[in-house]
Amino acid sequence: MSFFGIIKNLNLFRSLCIHFVLFIVFVNLVACDLLSKKPEKISFLEDSFAVIKPASWSLRSDLNEVADLQMGNPFKEAYAIIISENKMDFEDLALEEHSNITRSSLREGLKNYSESDAEYLDIVEFPTLRYRLAGNVNGVNVVYWHVTIETQSYFHQILLWSLKSKFSKNEVDFNALIQSFEVINE
Repeated sequence: MSFFGIIKNLNLFRSLCIHFVLFIVFVNLVACDLLSKKPEKISFLEDSFAVIKPASWSLRSDLNEVADLQMGNPFKEAYAIIISENKMDFEDLALEEHSNITRSSLREGLKNYSESDAEYLDIVEFPTLRYRLAGNVNGVNVVYWHVTIETQSYFHQILLWSLKSKFSKNEVDFNALIQSFEVINE
């Protein structure tokens, strides 16, 4: 091998080493960023209410145009929105009636719709009702938890969903979000 051939191979080796080191640094930076994220308390509706956003989730603005809070993790196919409605806008509406009204709009948008029996939850200090809904949207099988929480002045509809195949893996984050609901200043 000629002198120039050796120099060329050394430059190629040096270039490969530099690229490998840069790749390792990049992977470590990404891993540190992902590992350093912690659950975060997020307030909504003029700082009147809050929930804790799971660590791997981010805030969103593209899920529902009327939602007071939107968040999710597209890699896990896990999403949540919260829509709060002032009880003054309704005449003597009970928790069950509000839940039925808001579930009916979901029912209309799903093919092969199915729904569980109502489940009354004791995980927050307010009356809370949860349904498990399943159906098909544009050929995609999805599962929802439709949760209605009644506070002194509001009905809060929390809608959490995922692909059917990933729903059970996301239940821990979904439960944590529901359980974290709190009133800051109503």
